Amino acid sequence: MTFSNSITRLFDIQYPIIQAGMVWNSGWRLASAVSNAGGLGLIGSGSMYPDVLRKHIRKCRAATSRPFGVNIPLLYPDIDKHIDIVIAEKIPIVFTSAGNPDKWTGVLKKQGIRVVHVISSSRFARKAEQAGCDAVVAEGFEAGGHNGREETTAEKEQRMNEAARRQWLEGGMKEPEQRRDKY
Repeated sequence: MTFSNSITRLFDIQYPIIQAGMVWNSGWRLASAVSNAGGLGLIGSGSMYPDVLRKHIRKCRAATSRPFGVNIPLLYPDIDKHIDIVIAEKIPIVFTSAGNPDKWTGVLKKQGIRVVHVISSSRFARKAEQAGCDAVVAEGFEAGGHNGREETTAEKEQRMNEAARRQWLEGGMKEPEQRRDKY
């Protein structure tokens, strides 16, 4: 079965399934398994020192020939080292979160890296769009409460209309009817 939509084309993946970059849970084993299954695996770098991130990237690359990415919280103390590592290791996809995407999106995009930013409101969606992000993830408190107080489902349509993004991903979905691909 061939499946194609804007997300599968953006990330060169078989299915529009993206594994979250969860701190302490999303290392190279999970990321490579998801990528090998046809989705997009993400290494969650938020709990990793720079040398640990590099090791996870190299192990993931050895375990899969398919695309995978790295999630980088922008408030991370060693953010510049993490950015340098994903550039040096030629990571094709970076998800950013927990901070302003303006500073690092241009740096990553100049290296040909696709950038997705996690947002919790229409205001942050506009910032991500202005920064040049390729896509956004709308995430609310359903995803753990750490990215805003709004429910994703309550503001999703408003954010879509206001941001006018062509690529839109959703985080923290909990009900089957919330997972339908409307976009």
